[in-house]
This record gives sequence, structure tokens and C-alpha cells, in this order.
Amino acid sequence: MPVALPELTQDRLQVLKVPDDPPNPANVAKAYILLNQASSRAIHYLDGRLISDDDICKVATYATQLITTRIGRPDIRDEVVAALRDTMPTLLQPVRNDITRVKTELAGARRDIRRNGRLIGLTWNGNSRPTDTATFEIVPFPNFEDPTTAPHNLPPLHSPQAIDELGPHHLRAYVRGYHPNLQAPGDRNECIKLVLTGIGAYGHVRE
Repeated sequence: MPVALPELTQDRLQVLKVPDDPPNPANVAKAYILLNQASSRAIHYLDGRLISDDDICKVATYATQLITTRIGRPDIRDEVVAALRDTMPTLLQPVRNDITRVKTELAGARRDIRRNGRLIGLTWNGNSRPTDTATFEIVPFPNFEDPTTAPHNLPPLHSPQAIDELGPHHLRAYVRGYHPNLQAPGDRNECIKLVLTGIGAYGHVRE
């Protein structure tokens, strides 16, 4: 006689089919998965939780009855593990899909943050008064890479003086970063102008 299905009041749990007689490993595996689902509901919904203690007890009893029916089979453990191994990929796929979606959304959020950071920097520097004591915001390159971090590691440009003190190598690197389609000119003053326009500090460009 097959093990009777538990009569649950919880309508959100998956409805099981009547197990085989004697129950096979898949029946046992599904019963324990149902028990895990029931336990999870009890853990995550403590306030007005979605499952009663009575239903959890019924599911636990059902799973125990199934495994007890198969006691005496020396290969029961291996069979149950194999059945669970076959079942878990399907159960975990929605979780993997959620993780992929979250990663995609995070990547988009990072791009938005870098884009907004560039716009904020350009706006701040564009409103900067053309004085030697002016302060600049770091402006990411057009590809949204931070010039002060790897792989560039360039000196931060927080003031007109910082730009004036750039060495030839760093100055050309900034020109290439802000104007990737231009070749850095040989004239130092022209390079400084290109860096100033690259960070939006048009008011500081000297003619």
C-alpha cells in the first residue's frame, strides 16, 4: 500500500503525486525538497507566516514514512543522492537566472554612476572661475575610466596648478585619454589647452 500524501492546508506548496509502491528514490527526494520548501517558508515568514506548524509536521512525517519504507535497501543513500543530484539543477536554475539578472543590473548601474560622475565633473569645472585658486573635479575619460586609477594611475587634476605641473609623459597621457582620436601635439601649451577642454574647464583655457 503506497504511503498516503499529506493533507496540507498550505495551497502554495507544490502538490505531490502519489508515490510509487514501494517508493522510488525520486519520490523520497521530492518529499525532502517539499520539506525544505516548507521549512524555508517558516523561517522567512515569521510574522504572519505562510505555513503552519501542523503542515510542517505532516510533510516531515510523510518524508520520514517514505524513507522508512525503503529501509533495508543498502543502496538507498546513493539512490537518493543521485535523485537529488538530477533534480537540483532544475530547481536551482531560477536562482541562477536571478543572479545573472542582478549582475546585469549592477553592471548597468555602475555604467550609470560613471556616466553621471563624468557629467557632474564637467559641469563643476565648466562653472569654475578662471583663477589660480580654482578647484577641479576629477573627470573620467570619455570611456568612463578614472584617469587616477589603474590602468592609468595619472596624477589627479584638482587645480590649474596641478595641470601646469604635469610632466611631459603624464600630460600626453591625459591628452590621449580625453581626446582619443587626436595625436598629442608637440607644443606643451596646446596639450594643456586640450586637457582643460577635456575636463570642461573652458574658462581656464589661455589663448
